[in-house]
Amino acid sequence: MLLALHAALFSEPGELFQRIWLLVHFGLFLLWQPFFATEHELEPLSVVLLLAITAAILYFLAGWMIVMWLLVLLGILGGRVFTVQAASRNRFYLIAFAYVLLVLLLRAVPVLVLGGAQEIPAQVERFAKFLLPAMLSLLALWPLGPAIPAAAQVFDFFYAVLVFQLGVVLVLGSIALTRFTAGNYLASVMLTVLAFGVALFVLAVLWNPMRGFGGLRTYFSRYLLSVGMPFELWMRRIAELSETQIDPSRFLEQSLREVSELPWVRGGEWRSPAGEGRFGEVGGHPARFTVHGLELVFYTQIELSPALFLHMRLLSQVVGEFYEGKRRETALRRNAYLQAVHETGARLTHDVKNLLQSLYALTSIAPKDTSDGYSNLLQRQLPQLTRRLQATLDKLRAPEIATAELPVTAWAWWYELGRRLEGSGIVMKAIIEADVQVPTALFDNFVDNALENARAKGAREPGLGIAVDFECSSEVVALRICDTGSAVPERVAERLFREPTEHPSGLGIGLFNAARLAEKAGYRIELAPNRDGAVCFSLSRGSSASTTEG
Repeated sequence: MLLALHAALFSEPGELFQRIWLLVHFGLFLLWQPFFATEHELEPLSVVLLLAITAAILYFLAGWMIVMWLLVLLGILGGRVFTVQAASRNRFYLIAFAYVLLVLLLRAVPVLVLGGAQEIPAQVERFAKFLLPAMLSLLALWPLGPAIPAAAQVFDFFYAVLVFQLGVVLVLGSIALTRFTAGNYLASVMLTVLAFGVALFVLAVLWNPMRGFGGLRTYFSRYLLSVGMPFELWMRRIAELSETQIDPSRFLEQSLREVSELPWVRGGEWRSPAGEGRFGEVGGHPARFTVHGLELVFYTQIELSPALFLHMRLLSQVVGEFYEGKRRETALRRNAYLQAVHETGARLTHDVKNLLQSLYALTSIAPKDTSDGYSNLLQRQLPQLTRRLQATLDKLRAPEIATAELPVTAWAWWYELGRRLEGSGIVMKAIIEADVQVPTALFDNFVDNALENARAKGAREPGLGIAVDFECSSEVVALRICDTGSAVPERVAERLFREPTEHPSGLGIGLFNAARLAEKAGYRIELAPNRDGAVCFSLSRGSSASTTEG
């Protein structure tokens, strides 16, 4: 390809031989081109555009067109020089780069652009005509080393444009300086190259100076990281959120809301072991990042460049590290709270044991036959309290070992619950279609906690209505306790079954433990619906067909 170019440049300008050699050069360039793989098909528009440019150059054959083509070829070689991996291939392209630069300055510009107005010494002309092609023979003998896979061959557009602009300035500077060198073109070329060398040396010193100064590369890297956005302000905002926001999910939502203000971000999604969510619009070019189990997907209006991709990855890592820290803080806080609860329970075990002995004594001497309503209530409740206190005492002694309990049918459990709640003013409703067995300890724990919370709310809100709804079949088991009071605050509802909470109504540790027991037994506890006038806690297994609103 370069030899055909050399033959065209040293042919008579504008003659047929020059057009023929340029046509051969363009054909060989299509075989060498580093942009498309050989097995890929070119689009019709690309083919038409390429043929149009080739035909225009061959038809008009203006000197400035050939010079512009040499500058483009110089930029292409420059993009390959700075991106090739192997050192041997780098030197290979450096030889080709040096040839194109020398033939551009020593032949194309003075003959094709200046039209022979500038006299070139015979020695320089012979050097350009005979020794430069000999330089190309080194390309045939130079070892290339192992082949590079097609996926690893990269063409750097930034370097190509930079080299092209430097070549344009070098050519125009050489032409302009002929006015100050009395028409001596070679002297103007030497002065221009010398000025370029001094400028590049100064730039290199300023780019990476000594004596502790960061240099221009620091400001350039800072610009690439900021990408037009004050990165320090964003980091300061994230740090403020980490100090003021305790809940990990809320911190993540507010942090991603800050990210969504970037001009190129349309929206995104996030998934973590604690849940998932989204922000903004979903669509465009996705970019996925995973940090500590947190999966972030950002949807951008444009495809991210390498600098923007690194920027978004850095933002994702910052958000992920803070989020993971919040999760660990929450887990440590919850473990400390549970440890304090267990230590308190261990101290109260002796007192519960004494209370249980007293209840045993009361139960043993209670009259068996009486018509008094209070005595009937006492007769029903004392054995129940004794049994549950015994189970509580066993759990306090060994909290990690589940106490064995006899299987109880749904009918039997519901009957006992009705006896316990008789006369309490609680509306009870049941649909029991199958003789299904239920875990008594779990159901009693859930009912006690939910009713205790409802009664505590009723003390603050007079006229509160409470209802218990039980639905049991071979496919669905659902127990709901609803009240007509005010809704549970959203911030409390989000943490209700995941960790202990502090609230005047007592919501927190009881339902948290009930949720852990339910998970082990294959059940789930939910708060739905949760609005003023209809607040329902449900313990269910399977999919319920109806919902009671209290």
